[in-house]
Amino acid sequence: MTKQALEQFLLQNYSPQTVSSYLFAINHFLKLNPKAKRYKYGNIVKYMEEISARQSNSKYRVVILSAIKKYYDYLVMSGYRNDHPCKRLNIKVNSNQAIQVQDLFSSPELQLLLERENRYKHLDVRNNVLLSLLIYQGLTSDEIIRLTVKDIDLDNGTVYIKASINLNKRTMNLVPRQMILFFNYLQETRPQMLRSKTDKLIITKLGKPITVDSIHAMIAPLRGLFPDRKLNPQTIRMSVICNWLNEKNISLEKVQELAGHKWPGTTEKYIKVNSSHQREMINRYFPSL
Repeated sequence: MTKQALEQFLLQNYSPQTVSSYLFAINHFLKLNPKAKRYKYGNIVKYMEEISARQSNSKYRVVILSAIKKYYDYLVMSGYRNDHPCKRLNIKVNSNQAIQVQDLFSSPELQLLLERENRYKHLDVRNNVLLSLLIYQGLTSDEIIRLTVKDIDLDNGTVYIKASINLNKRTMNLVPRQMILFFNYLQETRPQMLRSKTDKLIITKLGKPITVDSIHAMIAPLRGLFPDRKLNPQTIRMSVICNWLNEKNISLEKVQELAGHKWPGTTEKYIKVNSSHQREMINRYFPSL
């Protein structure tokens, strides 16, 4: 294993700044643990306990464990190991930092948004394409307005989401019901709506690229479905992330990847305290050096 190879592995999915933080933590871990390549779950828990005794820092604890996980991801990918010793080891975030998940929407509730019809046929198809990206992929409004036609790959059933300042790039699978929806939109609806030359995927009824404000305006009429809760693109995305973790029991690392979060601590805030899927908890932190 070389540092260069590990760095290239990390750069495939993370920004240079994130990779730099991960490499720092990994190198420190390997310096103190020269036999880490053969470590088991208990060894890693012991290491976390040892460093936590020296200093507690909430910013570092999620970074160090995530970095160690990436190190073992690389070993498995490279064939150095057949198992991942700490894949299911996670850190509990202080409850006062948690998302108020009780105010969010369940998957069945989000499905109701797709059942509202629009009096304009073209807008009905367009709206369902947009809503499906919110509900199934959990995209932000900014990510949606930056999507281009080429980002949709119907042959492979995927959508490519570009990186931004706050979120990582990623390629996500389309769900089966999106396939025919996107096909009809790209082949029939969008060409008929188009009024100017643009490669943007989502366009307005005037045929121009949609804006973030327009997405919020499109969601506004749906608020009547849930008058006692705040419905907007942000709370829809938050609900999707919460449901991935707590309804579908998708692993924390996978949800971090799906959501495009740069730090696992951002994802952990969505874990329900009383979730039946019990998470391993480490309440100590990585020492600042």
